[in-house]
Amino acid sequence: MNTTTSLLNSIEAMGFSPLLAPNAIFLSFYSILLLLHVLIALRFWRFFGYSIGMVCGILLELVGYCGKVQLSHNRDNKDGYIMYIIGLTLGPTFLSSALYLNISTLQQRFSSSQFTRISPRLFASLFIIGDFICLCFIGCGGSLAAIFAENPIGVDLMITGLAVQVLFTTIFCLALWVIYRRAWHEILQEKRHLYVIGLAIASACLFVRSCWRCAELSGGFNGPLASMEGVFFALDSVPIVVMTVTLTILHPELWLRACKASSGKLVCAGNYSMEYVQTKD
Repeated sequence: MNTTTSLLNSIEAMGFSPLLAPNAIFLSFYSILLLLHVLIALRFWRFFGYSIGMVCGILLELVGYCGKVQLSHNRDNKDGYIMYIIGLTLGPTFLSSALYLNISTLQQRFSSSQFTRISPRLFASLFIIGDFICLCFIGCGGSLAAIFAENPIGVDLMITGLAVQVLFTTIFCLALWVIYRRAWHEILQEKRHLYVIGLAIASACLFVRSCWRCAELSGGFNGPLASMEGVFFALDSVPIVVMTVTLTILHPELWLRACKASSGKLVCAGNYSMEYVQTKD
């Protein structure tokens, strides 16, 4: 392998010095948001599945921007570079799990949107499994890239994970559209259309970001796109901020609360465990 290819695939080298100010702003933003979601998790503990995805995703984003702040002072900081690559690549994968859980929330709330042979829990599980596959590819790829800097297999695995994420995000958008078409009368009657619009916005942000990261990593860690920090902010940082804020606003407890399923029992909307809970009307 020649020197140029080795440099492009190396996880130890940073081809430019990141800007301090914008990365510090993102770091501060995620620090505040992490504290907020910890408090939300403690307050609405029944929604642990949603909270785990949000807290882990935000924490990884925070770690990623912490790495970029370190790199702004010293671009040869290997630890900072690994924090940046792993944190900002894995973070949205956990956030997407919270996004996917909302599909079960909608199906529980609006029984007409449910599929005959697929329960809300199973439907959400399929997306969570896809998310786990993405996590494995990206995590293993990042680890291999850190250990074997001259071997492109790490980058290839990360790109594969991101491509799978694009696929499942596309399927999620289609499923969201089908659910909306099936239950749009109920959704409009209960004035929950903003909830569906919010999920669509979050999905679009994840889709844009995943496509960008696939293109960015296709040239290696220090390829031509990797040094375009302005484009990175526009197609990665901002979409994930919008997605995170949207998913915070769309917390199931804040929008749908505990609701009656078609069986007449009360269910905890948005909780992956689908545990029944007793609440007052």
